[in-house]
Amino acid sequence: MNRSFEEYFVPLVFDAASFERRFRGENLDAEASKLWFRGDELIGLVLIARRGWTSRVAAMGLVIGERGKGYGKVMLQAAVVEATARGDNNLLLEVFTPNERARRLYEATGFRNTRLLTTFNCPADRAGNVPAALAELDPREVARMLIKEVDTELPWMVSSETLAAVAPPVRAFHLEGKAFAIVRADPHRTILLTLVVPKEFRRQGWGSRLLQLLEATYAHRGFMAHSVLEGPGYHFLEARGWQPQALTLYEMVLPLMASQPEL
Repeated sequence: MNRSFEEYFVPLVFDAASFERRFRGENLDAEASKLWFRGDELIGLVLIARRGWTSRVAAMGLVIGERGKGYGKVMLQAAVVEATARGDNNLLLEVFTPNERARRLYEATGFRNTRLLTTFNCPADRAGNVPAALAELDPREVARMLIKEVDTELPWMVSSETLAAVAPPVRAFHLEGKAFAIVRADPHRTILLTLVVPKEFRRQGWGSRLLQLLEATYAHRGFMAHSVLEGPGYHFLEARGWQPQALTLYEMVLPLMASQPEL
């Protein structure tokens, strides 16, 4: 995994614990995932996540010396063929918008852009004394609330299904039972995975007050939110002074009923 993502747009370095923490909630399918060899040499991997009749390329990469040789096309087409054979309806993936080589490969295979996903950074000057205690609860309870309170289908990495499976050191907080959030503290940054306010408490400042507490707690160590869709959540962070980053992602979908490429 680490060798396949050397010199990537965003550095990805895993050990066993961080790999498990990242992918356990994404429904990674070890049987559907593949390690790729040229002869006896391990040159790349494709990690596949699955839910119901939908599969997702959770990660795909080649070691530096084997890039640009057409192996990526073979690996991706194999994933499409196998997902089709399973009877899946769709195959999803995300790609960084500047990654033109990968985007051309995906588009040639039949993938189409569906949504733009943005990363936001919290201003570092928000760190400080926490003005009130953050009350914790089981992250699964927040995931259940997302199903009830959010009408939009969220991106895979921050969906209710993903968040229902997270475990410590991921933490969930609430503010008087009126605003809820889940955060994941990685070694050098903390990620706001979700923030939700039940419909009956919206437009009363509860979300802003909870985010202020989280900012005071985590802004000193690189507080961010990823996979943010255009809409209320995007505008909420923007209004709070969070900065959208230029490095965005496209969510791409391949309807499998219309695409059965041959190896």
